[in-house]
Amino acid sequence: MQPIALYFDQGGYVESTTVSAPNKSGGPAGLMGRQVAGKEFLDAYLRHGRWSETVALTAGSGADELLKEFCRTHPSSQSVQRRLRTFSAAKFHDEFLANPPARLLHFPNPPNPAYAWARQTNTPHRLAFSGVTHTLCTARAVEVLRGLVTDPWEEYDRLICTSTAVRRMVETVTDTFADYLQERHGGHPTSKIGLETIPLGVDTQKFRPATPSERRDQRAALQIEDDEVAVLFVGRLSHHAKAHPFPMFRAVAKAASAGSKRIRLLMCGWSHSDALAKAFHKTAAEIAPNVRIDFIDGLDSARRFGVWHAADIFLSLVDNIQETFGLVIVEAMASGLPVIASDWNGYRDLVVDGETGFRIPTWSVENTLPDLTSRLLIGEINYDHFLARSTQAVTVSSDAAAQALSALCEDSQLRTRLGRAGRQRAVAMFDWSHVIRQYEAMWQSQIEQLDAASKALSQAGHVPNFRQRPAAYPSVDVSFASYPTQWLNGSTRIKSKPDAVAELSSILSLSMMTHEPETRCTNGEVLTKVLRAAVEPQTLDQLSGVLAKAGVHEKKIRPTVAWLLKYDLLTPVA
Repeated sequence: MQPIALYFDQGGYVESTTVSAPNKSGGPAGLMGRQVAGKEFLDAYLRHGRWSETVALTAGSGADELLKEFCRTHPSSQSVQRRLRTFSAAKFHDEFLANPPARLLHFPNPPNPAYAWARQTNTPHRLAFSGVTHTLCTARAVEVLRGLVTDPWEEYDRLICTSTAVRRMVETVTDTFADYLQERHGGHPTSKIGLETIPLGVDTQKFRPATPSERRDQRAALQIEDDEVAVLFVGRLSHHAKAHPFPMFRAVAKAASAGSKRIRLLMCGWSHSDALAKAFHKTAAEIAPNVRIDFIDGLDSARRFGVWHAADIFLSLVDNIQETFGLVIVEAMASGLPVIASDWNGYRDLVVDGETGFRIPTWSVENTLPDLTSRLLIGEINYDHFLARSTQAVTVSSDAAAQALSALCEDSQLRTRLGRAGRQRAVAMFDWSHVIRQYEAMWQSQIEQLDAASKALSQAGHVPNFRQRPAAYPSVDVSFASYPTQWLNGSTRIKSKPDAVAELSSILSLSMMTHEPETRCTNGEVLTKVLRAAVEPQTLDQLSGVLAKAGVHEKKIRPTVAWLLKYDLLTPVA
């Protein structure tokens, strides 16, 4: 495998262990599924990737050291010697884009369009991008999807959709926006970026059926009796932004009343406020007073993992548009648990109805809130209220869920058969060893397309005019061409001001004149050579040659001349 660069920031790969105040968009801040997925992907990439060197573009305080420590202490480091090179995202243009250390940059979320625009400032077809979808219903996420049509993505770039439903959603948004652009401006706009459907993965060695002793110990810790059937839910405890608990509570109450088995419901998760946690407890007591319901801290990773070994059935009746895949479903299947899941977006790809569990019908009412997305876009409501209103129009059949629960609670052999089938499906389709191979095949295909595009450009015998790039915000001398009285070019004649050499040291000592030093030459001896060379008028190109001969980097030559002009050390000749 050729080296692949990972865009690494803590938000994409590090699990939160605390709950903070809701963010500005209205959403809660705490452990999110995308963080779990990102951490598991990085672990699998190190464990199963067929590479000897990887590259990382690190963003944020401490990200570089965090990644290095993660790689150094990862179990794979004991058996495989691999090279890791890191580059700072703050120096993307100078240290990465100028001479890419990898042909492809992968993001833990949809690829950032700012980097696609930045790519336009360099030689085309030198770098490809890939990224993976998570929640797509925020205003910002939909803006990124619209940008798939208008931003400078290429055929060799990829957006990875984790489920069939997500891919259809992406296609709907981009096709609708392309139709609008065609009607408005004509032409044939379309999204050029490639869509790839690759699921999230699971570590089937970590998530596996419990041994008898593990099951006994975990059930004892939770005080679950031998004759109790433990039904487990794992996820964020949010009625408006994850899964409304009503159909779960109603289903377990009905199943407990109708059957002969005692049911114990384990709610493992976290709430973003004490008030919401209390509301969950109160709702549980009102809707299912005949069932003992335990709330387990899902921010405690040891408890969140151990609870799988205590369960008999996994139940998740998600009804929210922010869900895209359902990582807990494949974790449940890998753990050998039969799954009862809502027939809803990404869940539909995971559970085989009647074979690995049961899919519970869902309903949505048409034309309930036709202006809801518009209200979100203009900020009339925030993201939390957007999700809360949209989920009010979705129903999950508590009757069907109760029937599925009753069947599984009363028949241990059915639980075993469906659990084994789910485990086999998880190992065969969702184990990270298989998923990473899908990533590698996609990356290899992208690099081949990138090579073909570069070759075609070379054979064409010309490079497109990139002076106007990036088109999203052309360079300063293009965007603001009308601002100055005169633009100086290579043939403009320039000369030193009287006493310029003597004034140079004074100018260099003043902080108000020497800010942004990384953009130009700051060596006093070199600058003195330029000033002396310009005692007699020289063209700007000639002075540039003096700087080049002194070893000044090409990108710093013009800024250096501009600096000397700004502080009255050089002046144009009329």
